[in-house]
Amino acid sequence: MNASNGFADFAKKFNDFGNQLGDNIKRVFNESQGPRRAGSSSDDVLGLDAEAFREATIAGNDGGELATYVNEKLVCEAGVDFDSRPMLAFYACRLLNPDVVDYDRLLNLIQFRLDDFVESDYTVVLFAASARYNPSIKWLFNAYRRLGRKYKKNLKALYIVHPLKWVQVVMTAMNAILSPKFAKKVKWIDTLSELAQAVPINQINIPPEVYQFNTTKEAQIKVPTHGRPPSRFFGVPLEQLMGAHGEQGLPAPVADALDYLYTNALEVPDLFRRTPPPPTLQKLRNQYEAAGHVSVAYAVWGEHVAAAVLKTWCRELPQPIIPPQYYELIRQLPDPAQHPDQAAVYTRDIVLPALSDPPCVSLLLAALFGLLRAVADHSAINNMTSAKLAAAWAPNFVRSSQPDVDISMCSVTRFSEAPRAKHNSSDDDDDVLDLSGGASENRPNVVTLARLMIDQYQLIFKPTLEAAEALAKQQAQRVSAPQKPPRTPAAGSPGDLPAHSGPAPAAASDEDIAAVVAELGNARVSDRSPDRAVTAEDITRRLKAEQEAAVRNASNSAPQDKQGNDDNDVIVVGNF
Repeated sequence: MNASNGFADFAKKFNDFGNQLGDNIKRVFNESQGPRRAGSSSDDVLGLDAEAFREATIAGNDGGELATYVNEKLVCEAGVDFDSRPMLAFYACRLLNPDVVDYDRLLNLIQFRLDDFVESDYTVVLFAASARYNPSIKWLFNAYRRLGRKYKKNLKALYIVHPLKWVQVVMTAMNAILSPKFAKKVKWIDTLSELAQAVPINQINIPPEVYQFNTTKEAQIKVPTHGRPPSRFFGVPLEQLMGAHGEQGLPAPVADALDYLYTNALEVPDLFRRTPPPPTLQKLRNQYEAAGHVSVAYAVWGEHVAAAVLKTWCRELPQPIIPPQYYELIRQLPDPAQHPDQAAVYTRDIVLPALSDPPCVSLLLAALFGLLRAVADHSAINNMTSAKLAAAWAPNFVRSSQPDVDISMCSVTRFSEAPRAKHNSSDDDDDVLDLSGGASENRPNVVTLARLMIDQYQLIFKPTLEAAEALAKQQAQRVSAPQKPPRTPAAGSPGDLPAHSGPAPAAASDEDIAAVVAELGNARVSDRSPDRAVTAEDITRRLKAEQEAAVRNASNSAPQDKQGNDDNDVIVVGNF
């Protein structure tokens, strides 16, 4: 009887606590509907449009220092998750003193930061531990309300790592009262090992404070390998699928997706920015891997599934399409905004030949960016401009052992033009903005390169397309040409040597190139040592070696009979 009464008292107290918490949240919500501090949104300033408000908020009274801090320290890009969705990392340990920093402006800057990502499906990882300054419950609730449907609609997952109990209680209550649907997207993560099961943790730049706090939860971080069984198409070297010079054609996942998207998806809104459920992608993979299956009918699955398969296939290539040794080469790209023609020529003559090792890479890029250009041509309908397409695709082209460098190469930051903070003080207090270690230069990156390849597609890929067409003609000639029996030359008659059957080779062999380069005393730039950045001079030397080897090879194999067909004497010397 006493036990029953004790349980009833506990239940009553727990119910009263829940009612009180709900009343407090509603009261804060009602108070937040009243007058707000001036400058908290563009609606508070009559006659100030949204863009003018954004620019004024970024500049502030500190010349943009807080905006740069938010961009480089507080809310950072973190590559893509396992489903190729962009990831953002938010670090509570880097929150500044609310007595020094205007948290209303801080919230606006966080919103501006998210605006670059909310139109696509995206993932957020919030590291809640080791915060020196905790925002008030009222500010948290106001942030929850301000980050409305625009920010929550395409957010596929919010991982809160090392959550404090009071934060978990408050957010759970707010989700239950205001948005039960959003509550399903919130995942509470206790350890970094648990986080590694959900997202590629090696792409996230985790602060030392978070690692230190994690030691109180676990002795060692266990990162899964996510190994896959042997595959026919996914995770297979490109040269194995296409042949060194692309003679085997595009792999089935690429060819099927391109064909379907060209035919059915050029006007589909937000193409390449939506990700289907992981089980759907797995079913597609299983179909491709099934014995006897050659292609997949995407009409059953839809445009966004075809687009996701294309991105997944590119991302899982063992050798990334843009290896890290070429990052600096891309950084030296002339500014396309000021010198578009010069940038396009640099890309055509320096960057694309560098990436074309093996040569089938350039054929793949020509096929991919041909589709992206067609999609961008319909941007008035599908909302996918060349800038948005470049931002969606760039993370799938890069991968190295330095995730922070990869992220900088795919950054779509809009605050990079903001003035940087300069402090002579040696004070390490977080009350003073510390921007050390951030990106110091607003230099071209893979997003810049991808956008340029879309905008200047014809100029950049013309040599590649011409070489591909020549290769196709040569293959057709080999198939259609009748087999002639070999002639026995007369003794001592070098002019009657048997003619080379078939057309001249499209490019020099690897052995020829290596021999010529050895003669020049230069090492091949195709050496994939990540410690050495490739320069424009390296590419020029390689192209010269390829051309000389191709000419020498052609002169050795050219028919001596001058009355023969001239078409068979054409030599294609390009990026192959």
